[in-house]
Amino acid sequence: MMLHGLTHGVILVADAGANPLKFDVDLGLWTLVVFLGLLFVLTKFAWRPIIDGLDQRELGIAKNIDEAEAANHKAKDNLAQYEAKLASVNDEAAAILAEARSDAAALKEKAQSEAAEETQRTKDRALADIEAAKAAAVRELAESSVDTAVSLAGNIVGRSLDKNDHSSLIDKAVDRFSGSGA
Repeated sequence: MMLHGLTHGVILVADAGANPLKFDVDLGLWTLVVFLGLLFVLTKFAWRPIIDGLDQRELGIAKNIDEAEAANHKAKDNLAQYEAKLASVNDEAAAILAEARSDAAALKEKAQSEAAEETQRTKDRALADIEAAKAAAVRELAESSVDTAVSLAGNIVGRSLDKNDHSSLIDKAVDRFSGSGA
């Protein structure tokens, strides 16, 4: 049975008993022509720009990868340089600290030495002052003792000593006190 009709300007023909395996040359030829035309149009206007775009994208990605690898290499070089500089700075800092410790030890020794010298000078001055005070005290004691002895002796003997005799007795007494006191 065949249906013929007009629907919106298109004629529909349907053959209910048509064989789907039957090859129609006209239909095959026109299908091939339409396919080749579509293939030509798609190749010229669709696939070529798509392929060109994909090629450009591939080149861009390859360029970005190369730039990233170059940047990575440069970063590694910079890191190595910074690590070398850091090691150098650490070594320099260690040397400065060692020098500072050495200087501090030298200053400490110098201060201790100066303090010991000052202590010795102070001790020597104190001993000299003590000796001077001791000698003055002995001389004063001797003079006082001689004056007392001379006055007693003058009363006993009945005569007084002259000034030279008096000085001589004082010097002898001082020598005796100094010799026995030392």
